[in-house]
Amino acid sequence: MADRARRTDVHTVPLSVVTGRRDLALATVVEAGDPGIAWAVVSELTDPSAYLRGGELLLTAGVNLPRTAAGLRAYVDAVVGAGVSAVGFGVTPVHDTVPAGLVEQCHARGLPLVAVPRPTPFAAVSQAVGAELEERRLRDLRRLGEAHQALALAVTADAPVDRVLRVLAEALGGWALLARVPPGAPDAGTPASSGEAAPARTGAAAGGRHATPGAPRDLDPDLHGLVARLTLPHGPRSAKARYGADEVFLHTVGSPPDDHGVVLVGRPDPLGITDRAVLRTATALLDLLARTDRAAPPAPGRLLTALLLDGGVAEEALPLLAGLTGGGDGHAGAYRVLHALPADRGRHTAPAGLPLDTRVLDAAPGPPGLLRAVLADRGDAAHREGLDLLLLHGWIGALSGPVSPEELSSADRAAASLLPRARAAGGPLLWEEDTDPFEALLDPLGADALARGVLGPLAEDTAPAGLLRATLRAWLTRHGNWDRAAADLGAHRNSVRYRIGRIERDLGVDLADAEQRMRLWFALTRWRSGP
Repeated sequence: MADRARRTDVHTVPLSVVTGRRDLALATVVEAGDPGIAWAVVSELTDPSAYLRGGELLLTAGVNLPRTAAGLRAYVDAVVGAGVSAVGFGVTPVHDTVPAGLVEQCHARGLPLVAVPRPTPFAAVSQAVGAELEERRLRDLRRLGEAHQALALAVTADAPVDRVLRVLAEALGGWALLARVPPGAPDAGTPASSGEAAPARTGAAAGGRHATPGAPRDLDPDLHGLVARLTLPHGPRSAKARYGADEVFLHTVGSPPDDHGVVLVGRPDPLGITDRAVLRTATALLDLLARTDRAAPPAPGRLLTALLLDGGVAEEALPLLAGLTGGGDGHAGAYRVLHALPADRGRHTAPAGLPLDTRVLDAAPGPPGLLRAVLADRGDAAHREGLDLLLLHGWIGALSGPVSPEELSSADRAAASLLPRARAAGGPLLWEEDTDPFEALLDPLGADALARGVLGPLAEDTAPAGLLRATLRAWLTRHGNWDRAAADLGAHRNSVRYRIGRIERDLGVDLADAEQRMRLWFALTRWRSGP
């Protein structure tokens, strides 16, 4: 039985659902619980265990079924050892009935056994299992999406910790509580004066207790001990235990010595794949909330912005984007990152009052007044209108191009590099496909100063310097071709040779060196006073 329960990382359908389908007409021969079926496979091997992963409904017509008691015992031992959930035996044409020896061995090992009647092909059983699994997968996806949407709303509402716990408990059909340990408090595992481990503090002494209905008011010694271990600086991060009729899952939030604690979730049944996904998302959000400064807690939108832009997008955070940015289902959508600063002139609207259809908004880190946000992609035209509207509210914005959720960190850097150019231009800028990455990476004033330093005497505001700049630009454009450069300039090729030679002498460079040519081209094209 333990072997068959080990496949908890896949979707399964209860055996009773398969046997309950009237179109299959399966008959239960040996009852032994209601294990989950991960798939239905057909095998007539005397020992199919090497080709099984566990959780299967093994279908066989007994073509090579052993006829001795010892052989049948070895066969059943092998499939049980492989983690098979149940055996479906097809009667006729090899056997008219399920062999009594197989029934006896399945009884002895607690292996469910069902009879597949002659009118029901094995393919029909496999298709039925597949259909049931797909229906459950779609149902779980809907449930997961609803839970993530509820969590997205919870983390942006008042009392976000309590709201997140309530959504978590409702989604899992159980209870949840968060035992907090305040900053500066001794860790739960710190020895007391008597030499014994101090009990984990979960009530008011723990810096606040958040709990949903049904959560235990006082934890038993075993749970106290687990909480104590989890709140040690180098202790484990998660654990699992029994509490009465419930299975309890524990996970730390925050990090000692900062504000930290343990979230506990309990319910009678083990967690499935979807349940664990919901728990991971909720734990990630509670962890973010636990790490904030309790004296001046930032807005939940700022927390999520830090999660998405500063640390890269965790898988658990991806489904939250849609509900927070108005981006549809959020699983395959594109997003943009906005950076904005108040314009130098006049007054500007407070960040909370800006016409931005997003809750993923951060107005704290970086230069004073810097605002950044994640927006759902609505196309260049719509975003240009949005940037112009933002300017009317007193903000100069720079917006990245559309990216996938996994690329938000790079989009954040692109928007940050574009903002100095927007400020220098006095108006908003939108990253486009032909945006020069060098212009985005350099402050316009800094680029101009760098260009002047590279050009040296060629940067002077004189006619000879202008002639040398024009000659250098034409020669570089023509990749050093004397005749074509001369034709572009309307000069003799020997004149071009003379001027290039003078440039090399004046600047102390060798234009046969590709790196030197690259630096001069960069300077010519970035110098705002150049020709």
